[in-house]
Amino acid sequence: MFTPASAGSARDLAARAIQGAEQVFPLLLSITSPDGRAAIANVPVTSFADDAGKRNAAVRLKELYDHYGSDKARYHDYHLLYGPLLSKPSSVTALLEIGLGTNNPRLVSNMGKKGSPGASLRAFRDFLPKAQVYGADIDRKILFQEDRVATFFVDQTDPASLKALGGMVGDDFDLIIDDGLHSPNANLAVLDFGLRKLKVGGWLVVEDIRREALPIWQLAAAIIPRQFEARLVAARKAALFAVQRVA
Repeated sequence: MFTPASAGSARDLAARAIQGAEQVFPLLLSITSPDGRAAIANVPVTSFADDAGKRNAAVRLKELYDHYGSDKARYHDYHLLYGPLLSKPSSVTALLEIGLGTNNPRLVSNMGKKGSPGASLRAFRDFLPKAQVYGADIDRKILFQEDRVATFFVDQTDPASLKALGGMVGDDFDLIIDDGLHSPNANLAVLDFGLRKLKVGGWLVVEDIRREALPIWQLAAAIIPRQFEARLVAARKAALFAVQRVA
């Protein structure tokens, strides 16, 4: 898609393809600006924990993440987002996380041999007393079923695979998390899939966004349907893209 429709050596065409991939989204974002849609600014992750109840929820969720071996609080500070978003645990009925944390070093985006697959799912299950927690991953060997936790295969880069997952997990999610491949095409595929699955008031969060990729998410915020509101969230190690269905 990004390769010039021109003659040239394979080396030069590859270099131009990489250049094109890096420039296309900032240029598309610039094209959207004349109609008055301003680029959304990063908000600090700490801004979500703006009262005592939300701060307490973040602390409790961190304890569970750490207990099960998740890196969401220990390495990142994502508990400061998820605790507030889920600060009324008994009202949450369904959560989906794509990316279980494979420890297979041969797979892209693995967590290394010390990874603990399913750690955050178990933390969410304990934190949300009435919720069904779903997970999905490309590594079939780490899939498991437990009390109120069900996991399935998914390939984020394959729309048919995401559609099949959707048929197994249903709709009306309070929270969908993309912690999988961490590539823009996989992230956008989950965004396209997940926006259709949220209940009103529900959230979709894309984790671990590199600074260089922020124009992609500025553009996504500018073009998503009006019944959603998007935020870029600045966390300790990376950014997050958080979308709430408001209507």
